[in-house]
Amino acid sequence: MYLGEHVIATATPANYDSNPPWRICINPAGLPRYEFRDTEEQAVRYMSAWANKWEVRIREAVGQVGDPFTHLVGSRGQTISTTHLRRRRSRR
Repeated sequence: MYLGEHVIATATPANYDSNPPWRICINPAGLPRYEFRDTEEQAVRYMSAWANKWEVRIREAVGQVGDPFTHLVGSRGQTISTTHLRRRRSRR
């Protein structure tokens, strides 16, 4: 399931058995959460119901996903170096 170009939920067979349960991975903009359903049809219905219930919050969360390196750019576009670490003084 997509919202624009972002994947917000997926459903796949949970294992390689002949009739496996379906694992639903819900991940709008954070740590994934998993749900399990017996059939693909049940998994699709669950994802649709979940997306309809939480549509506003999903759109807000996905809208906050951005470039992971924006905190390294200063106000004028210069790159901020965060690699220099101060050495701790010896206590001897």
